[in-house]
Amino acid sequence: MILDSRYDFLKPFIVEKLVRLGRKFDGGYLVCDTALKEIDSLVTIGVGDDISFEIDLEKKNSLKNVQMYDYTVNHLLFFKIIIKYIRRLITFRTKLENLTYSINNYINFIKFNKKTNVNLFKKRIVEEKEKKFDITLDEILNHTDSEKNLLKLDIEGGEYSIINSINKNHFKIKMLIIEFHFIKEKKDLFLESVKKLINNFDIIHIHANNYFELQEEDDFF
Repeated sequence: MILDSRYDFLKPFIVEKLVRLGRKFDGGYLVCDTALKEIDSLVTIGVGDDISFEIDLEKKNSLKNVQMYDYTVNHLLFFKIIIKYIRRLITFRTKLENLTYSINNYINFIKFNKKTNVNLFKKRIVEEKEKKFDITLDEILNHTDSEKNLLKLDIEGGEYSIINSINKNHFKIKMLIIEFHFIKEKKDLFLESVKKLINNFDIIHIHANNYFELQEEDDFF
């Protein structure tokens, strides 16, 4: 679709080389290869069951520090996914390769977390702490002891509440990857958030979720 001119501020700058890190479909991202050379630390907020991006980046850059934050991640999460595919395989609703992938994904998750430069924290990112497992972006970035961080966020709508914190700490963030959720319901908030971020960051790639088809009345992805 062609976006209306009032969305021109979303146009990405053209960079020399974009490379994709992470798996196909959800979980993989296009990043600037030149900018990656300046990254020495990775902060991932929102992990889920997919660390394919983290694995690819660590292989490419030999990062001194990888910090991952997600208070919902545990071994049970992976067991449930594996069991789901076993059931689907038995009832002929999936392929063996999907079950194999889910098992290998769990094994890779365990191996990656055993690396000395990798840490997984069961914490929830918030603007203001209310519970014991809450943590702020200020605390996270102070803990990295680096000003060459790649910050990656996928926190299912929580991203809107920490936009101001991201801008406040922009000098510690060399690259930002962020998934915005619920854009249809929060379109104004999304546009406001992006306009705030481009005061300190340049857009080099933007991608719409293509899981749903566009409706005729939509003027936005």
